[in-house]
Amino acid sequence: MAATTNRFRGVFLHIVLTFFLLGLTPRIARAVLVPLVGKGHFPSRVEVINRWRSEDRLDVLVLVEVDNADLAYDKADRGLLGRLNLQVTLEGPDGETLAESHPVRTRPLSEAEASSSTLFQRFGAIFEDVPFRSGRLRVYLRDVNRVKPGLLNQMRGQLASSECTTLWYAENTPRADRGIALEDPLFLSTAPLEAWNPDHMDDSDLSGGFIHDYSNPARRFGLTADHLQLYMPVWPPAGGIPLDQDVPDLRVQITNLDMDFVVNDTIVFDKRGKVAFAAGRPAGVFYSLDMSIFPEGLYRLNLAPLGGFGRGVLKDIEVVWQLGHLGRSRAEVIGTGRMVFHGGQMDRFLAASPAEQDGMLDDFWAGLDTDPADGVNVPELEFRYRLAYVRQFLGGFGEFGAYDARGEVFLLLGPPDEVQAERLPMNERDQEDALVKVFRRFAPDREGAWSKGSSNEGTSQPRDPYDNSDGIPLPSSVFAQEHLGTLRYRASLNHAFELWKYDGGGQPLFVNRFAHKGMGQRFLFVDRSGSGEYELESSNLIQGEE
Repeated sequence: MAATTNRFRGVFLHIVLTFFLLGLTPRIARAVLVPLVGKGHFPSRVEVINRWRSEDRLDVLVLVEVDNADLAYDKADRGLLGRLNLQVTLEGPDGETLAESHPVRTRPLSEAEASSSTLFQRFGAIFEDVPFRSGRLRVYLRDVNRVKPGLLNQMRGQLASSECTTLWYAENTPRADRGIALEDPLFLSTAPLEAWNPDHMDDSDLSGGFIHDYSNPARRFGLTADHLQLYMPVWPPAGGIPLDQDVPDLRVQITNLDMDFVVNDTIVFDKRGKVAFAAGRPAGVFYSLDMSIFPEGLYRLNLAPLGGFGRGVLKDIEVVWQLGHLGRSRAEVIGTGRMVFHGGQMDRFLAASPAEQDGMLDDFWAGLDTDPADGVNVPELEFRYRLAYVRQFLGGFGEFGAYDARGEVFLLLGPPDEVQAERLPMNERDQEDALVKVFRRFAPDREGAWSKGSSNEGTSQPRDPYDNSDGIPLPSSVFAQEHLGTLRYRASLNHAFELWKYDGGGQPLFVNRFAHKGMGQRFLFVDRSGSGEYELESSNLIQGEE
């Protein structure tokens, strides 16, 4: 197989060539355009590939990738050992369900390998001879070494997980009515293509052989893989293509979604491919392209036959050249942008392409760097530290920011000067005391049940726990009493809670809604559901202070 390459730049040429290709390939195979992103307590990336074993037998490959740094590890004799459990279900339109479940173990890793964001664990599952051609796919991944945050989760042993669901579709046949038809490409990374002989590749190799050791479910190239590589079966029409008949070449077009950079390449079938077509069998295409000239960003890959008929494929790929960009997921990028940008800047950020969003964040942090010459951006580095702490201990971080209210405050103001936490409050007065301290910063601590006084349970009179003779009284707080009045109809006030105190105003890294509000900020977080996710109950920065 030979290939010729032509590279162009320009918006006008991009538009012309896109319509040209779509005109030649009226039927583009429906497939997963972008890699699926598993969300939850840690991110994962999932690729789904339809692979035909014959004209009526279809296998579905589900490949998964997880960053080493996102996993938890147990100490083993020779290093750190990660353990996962993968569950994949494929449900047909009539309710028929196929399921695959198996454990995954990493090899023993060093501490540097286990904490790396540029090293990955890659694994997957195969559904063989799938009887239906559409349905719903669900991928559920659990980290056996990590329990979800929250007391109830700890008691029940609920494991941290990552999950994604998508609609799934396959053609009724691998062949097109007219012309050649392309199957889903298998994206590879650092594969020794020159050492592989396509004549020796068969279905058994694809379903369990060495080729999947080089799979790239994230479709990410650049820093970790400087060449775009893929393997793809191409099917002739029914009856094959005679040797004396011309076989259409394949056009490869890779377009930046900013519409300012396009690369075109042509794949020419060699003698082996033409012999396979003449016999009515699919030809295997191995393709490689140097990505060194590609700017960082998101690209769309279009593979299509040039004969005017047939079936092509569309896929998205990502090019990353900076280590800092590689270490953060798209959800993290968007979530960070929502925190640091406001108003029109926020609108421009959300409307920007992934490459532009990375650039806007880089410019934002560069503007906060007080000493660019030293090579260390202290505000950005501190934000990364806080973000890692939020992901590990305060509920996580995603596309819409911190999942837990404590995480948002931690990112905006840094660690509090003091935390008063009650995981199992003895009675509802524990939370009531914390509420008074939000609005009365110098209210005394009342440790233990005796110091809080007796209860008025069984009476019809409203209870004021801050003015009684048999306990330590707290200062009267109108705001606290008003807020307590809204809580009377709740089933219980005996929820886990945390009172965060910032006596010095915290350490804001950039202008935000909690920054520069003086000193003595107070935040009361309550775990109302018992799941370990805390909500902001009250704050003297929001409701005022007496």
